[in-house]
Amino acid sequence: MNDITDIISSAPKVLEETYSDLVSDTLKEASKIGVDAAKTIRLALFPLQFAAAFQDRLARYIELSISQVPEDRRIAPMESLVLSVAERLKYQEEDNPISILYINLLSRGLDKERLGEAHPAFINIISQLAPDEALLINELGEKGYRLYFLSNTNKSKIIANNGLSLLPSFNVLAENKKSLLLSKRINHDLLGNPCLFLTFIEHLVSLGIVAYNNEIVNDGELREIGRPFSSFTYYCIELSAFGKLFYTACVKE
Repeated sequence: MNDITDIISSAPKVLEETYSDLVSDTLKEASKIGVDAAKTIRLALFPLQFAAAFQDRLARYIELSISQVPEDRRIAPMESLVLSVAERLKYQEEDNPISILYINLLSRGLDKERLGEAHPAFINIISQLAPDEALLINELGEKGYRLYFLSNTNKSKIIANNGLSLLPSFNVLAENKKSLLLSKRINHDLLGNPCLFLTFIEHLVSLGIVAYNNEIVNDGELREIGRPFSSFTYYCIELSAFGKLFYTACVKE
């Protein structure tokens, strides 16, 4: 019995009975995928047998991950993925956007058609993200490149959603140019801590998730608008190729 799965399988009946109904239902659902899947899910839940609150919450997360995969595409997940994700999920609040990222990643590991999206680096990347950063990734994934605006007199000052209309150098632009800039600005209102916006962007760039794109400014859609302006400068950000994979695997519903 060197394999820990064998140890768990031979656990005394009293331990078996400590599983809640929710955990039992989750194990039954996992058993539909196969014996290996059920053993792996049991392995993820085993350390929590006497922590009912953590156990039930993790079971809900796992059940949600399974339910997101069509039955004919479900496969037994790799232990390394399930155990790593479960270790992080058991402490995650249910209303935290980061929890959804872990759940989605686990779903990819259960899906034979999307298994390739479950890059092993994503587990550690999720663990480093703030909830607001997850929201920014979703914004860029859904809408493509976005712009943010900085004051030329204070490069650390973000010009928020309604601030552009107060700037003389913005108001002298033609209406079509103003409309384009406004349509592409990132939505700061979705953030819980908008004052940390630049910190979030710098962190996402350092993780390889977000990249600056000057091509759109110089040769693309924004080339006729030009820059700089006397009172503000705009910057174009988008998901990198790696960031798009992360968005598809962990964020996109």
